[in-house]
Amino acid sequence: MQADAALTAVTRFGLGPKPHDIARIRSDPRGYVRDQCFVDGAAIPDDPALMDHDTLRQAFRNAQLPFREAVRTLRDATDDNREMLEAARQALAQDRRDMRRGIQEAEIGGRFRHGATTDNPFVERLVLFWSNHFTVNFRMGIVLAVTTGLFEREAIRANVLGYFEDMLSTAVLHPAMLNYLDNQRSIGPNSRAGRRRGNVKVNENLAREVLELHTLGVNGGYTQDDVVELALALTGWRGGFSARERSPAFARRWHEPGYRTVLGKTYPAGGADQVRPILADLAKHPATAKHLAGKLARHFVGDTASQALIADLETAYRDTGGDLREMAIVLAEHEDAWTPPPAKTVPPYDFMVATARATGVNDVPVQFIRQASRAMAHEIWSAPSPAGWPDADNAFLGGDSLLERVDFARAFSRRYATTRDVKGLADSLYGDLLDPFLEEAIVRAEDHYQGLVLLLMSPTFHRR
Repeated sequence: MQADAALTAVTRFGLGPKPHDIARIRSDPRGYVRDQCFVDGAAIPDDPALMDHDTLRQAFRNAQLPFREAVRTLRDATDDNREMLEAARQALAQDRRDMRRGIQEAEIGGRFRHGATTDNPFVERLVLFWSNHFTVNFRMGIVLAVTTGLFEREAIRANVLGYFEDMLSTAVLHPAMLNYLDNQRSIGPNSRAGRRRGNVKVNENLAREVLELHTLGVNGGYTQDDVVELALALTGWRGGFSARERSPAFARRWHEPGYRTVLGKTYPAGGADQVRPILADLAKHPATAKHLAGKLARHFVGDTASQALIADLETAYRDTGGDLREMAIVLAEHEDAWTPPPAKTVPPYDFMVATARATGVNDVPVQFIRQASRAMAHEIWSAPSPAGWPDADNAFLGGDSLLERVDFARAFSRRYATTRDVKGLADSLYGDLLDPFLEEAIVRAEDHYQGLVLLLMSPTFHRR
């Protein structure tokens, strides 16, 4: 049973084994998972290529301002210098594309390498869960293109073992989320800017998703009036990633003045600070505890996760005021999280990380990672809706998904894998848990490339 538990520890609660992991943790698999919750900085990639908020903001502005100035100059240009200015504009546009690509490659590469090498994969799984819960899409405009990785680091990784209230507030008011859900253009009709412009409309997208997806859940008891009131409280929050040097994260002149009433509670006027106590109360709401407990249990255990597990996760959340570390510990220790047989299909990104962990090939080109995730319909930071990627047990088994996984395994084994002793690799990964039929298939393979593909496509790699 301990051997089986060790396999569960590295698959259901992790990102697949590195060589000798199962043998190393066999004596105490649950302790191995639980202890990861107490490792300081376990979620933070140690990568000098990743820029902090201020550095990234300045780099973005440095790339944007000359481009905007060139466009303005070109608009007023005479025929004599129009061709020269157009060439300058194109050069600046290319610089901006290069900046965007460089930032994205650094973020994706840092994320992938961290997942492939970390000794705390349970924490990384929690990061992936919460990052999907607070989905943003890097394809939705230039600001998202450069801030999505930063968003995951600042909102999710920094708070993954902290309190949900802090994660919620940081995520909702982050430039990436404000841009993704269109709050950067939301103006209160009675604000200074609203009265001057006239006929402005409050954008409800962010408020609706905060209530429906991020906190209470679709059946959490909120009304359309609550959506409107929360949207008004959020007016003025723009993100501060504009190319204009003085553009603030919060523009008071856009903020709707006055009191707000959400879920029957009235909050005083307060400008930028008005929305924070609303978010804090949403984080502590019983419906939020129930919603998050169910999502977490189903993500790790499966669609049929027991009501006892969900109830205990909900109790832990409510008793601690939303301590995500305590929820993770309950999950790691709960009998009902360990006993069900593997039910969930490993998502394509997780499969790629598992492949890197198993083979020790961590420095895979970012372009290959992006292309492979796109081919397997799980492109990094590009979920199809604010609800994130689907999390049902067989969510990633539609269409040609199996063939795409085979294609990835073939390409990876030919281009990047260095091992020729696939049987030895399989033994180091699974030991006496290695399926004898898989072992025989590997031994009979035409060459080590085919053997590695067989190993990577085995059921253990694709079920957790």
